[in-house]
Amino acid sequence: MYCSGRLLRYILCVISVICAVGGCLLIWYGAWLLESLEDQQRVGVLDHGEQLAAVLCILLGCVIILTSIFGCVALGRDSRTMLICHAVLLVVLLVVQFVFFSISFAASRDTLPDTLRQGFDDLWDPQHAGNSSLNTYEQWLHCCGRNSAEDYMHLDKELPVSCCRDLDCTKPLNLFMTGCELQFKDYLSAKTANFHSLSWFLMLAEFAGSVTTCYLVDSIRNHRDRVRFYN
Repeated sequence: MYCSGRLLRYILCVISVICAVGGCLLIWYGAWLLESLEDQQRVGVLDHGEQLAAVLCILLGCVIILTSIFGCVALGRDSRTMLICHAVLLVVLLVVQFVFFSISFAASRDTLPDTLRQGFDDLWDPQHAGNSSLNTYEQWLHCCGRNSAEDYMHLDKELPVSCCRDLDCTKPLNLFMTGCELQFKDYLSAKTANFHSLSWFLMLAEFAGSVTTCYLVDSIRNHRDRVRFYN
């Protein structure tokens, strides 16, 4: 039983280090996400949802690191109470990350920002003329229309310069042919792919950590009961 308990301590220590590294990576991802929003600000597109997601990633990463440190302290003190608290914290983090992952996954598949939806509405409105929020996305994402540049042709509307590279529509090769709806979803999927992979990695580590902690608590209890029995 002693060897089993010692092995469990080694495993839990390794898992705590892995979780701490994952927390650091989550903080890095949040910082990278905030930095990437500067490009959107320069072209006049700012999604407050992405800004909130970046801040939450940084906060969650900090909590994961603190939980890992707490687990190591509990391990060093061999405290059953602290280890039980550590297991509960890991389960709570697991649930929170699963919720974040579900929201992020759904958003990357179906969600479009309100400004882009308004731009699509302006495109299909025959009474609307002039600049639209869609033009900003066209210039930023290098796309044109909702489905393709043919949207403007079907609606007998003049092709905006935002549909062309360097705002130069005199050359046919400068025209962006991809629609903005597909382009935005591809952009969002690419941006959230790292978060989804990291979330799965952390959730598996937290699950393994909570299970290992429970086994270790049971091992400590059995060892102390046996010592009291023989004494």
